Amino acid sequence: MSLSAEASLPVAPVSPRRRRSFNALAFGFIVPAVVIVFLVSIYPVFDAVVLSLYKTSYARKVAFTGLANYLALFRDPTFWSDTLNSLIYTGGSLVLVLPLSLGLAMLLAREFPLRGLVRTIVVLPWVVSQTVVALLWAWLLNGDFGPLTWLFEAASGVRPAFLSDPTQAMGSLIVVNVWASYPQATLLLLAAVQTIPHELYEAAAVDGATGFAALRNVTLPLIRPTLLVVMIQLTLLYFNMVTLIYTLTGGGPLGGTETLAVRVMKTSFENWDLGKGAALGLIITLINLLISMVYMKTLRTEAK
Repeated sequence: MSLSAEASLPVAPVSPRRRRSFNALAFGFIVPAVVIVFLVSIYPVFDAVVLSLYKTSYARKVAFTGLANYLALFRDPTFWSDTLNSLIYTGGSLVLVLPLSLGLAMLLAREFPLRGLVRTIVVLPWVVSQTVVALLWAWLLNGDFGPLTWLFEAASGVRPAFLSDPTQAMGSLIVVNVWASYPQATLLLLAAVQTIPHELYEAAAVDGATGFAALRNVTLPLIRPTLLVVMIQLTLLYFNMVTLIYTLTGGGPLGGTETLAVRVMKTSFENWDLGKGAALGLIITLINLLISMVYMKTLRTEAK
């Protein structure tokens, strides 16, 4: 039989009974995923909203207090200092990690000997857990026997207090965070840089645009959407980070590195004030939504 003859054959309609069995099978595959998403992502939010309206003792709701937990947080001076610490930690990390990642991405996009090995080495910090990173750097920065402390003192004659001075602890924490997270941004930016046609750089060179001028007029405009996506991801990652900060500094010294995310963990699971912890967690969620909306609006503006 020819192909044209086969194409002209009538197609038997699907019976309603068989269509219902198909729908039931599809429904059976979808329902478990929907249930899991509801239990893991949606239900905890509603439960946190309810919990934040109660005074709690450990995991028990003692009395309904309305917005008292929120008002207590806003009246607490340490809440505002923790908010400032969160902004300093997030902003300082972004200021360092974005130029570093972009520079590495542009370097790794070029052809040079052992490029595959260099790329592997560059992404190694990404595969190490935050707990291991914190423990490693806690040893390197230790004030008594840390190698970096000894090198700094030998070079400058001044003994640093990397983890015992609030200002130095925040700076050290930002540097450690940049070291641990730059591979993520580097890989995404490298993928974007590699999509730029080389002919554009050649045309820019003909027009006299080389080096920084080519970066400003060719590279940055073409990778701007990816750059904004990277900024969204890293901002939310840094603002909500707990493990690295808690393991390395514990929020100290003197609360100098305590961020809002660390405070949620301490309030909920050290002080066992789940009601106030839930209220603070919801405030952080609203801040995350606000940050995401600002970034997304910027991204849509760039796309027009």
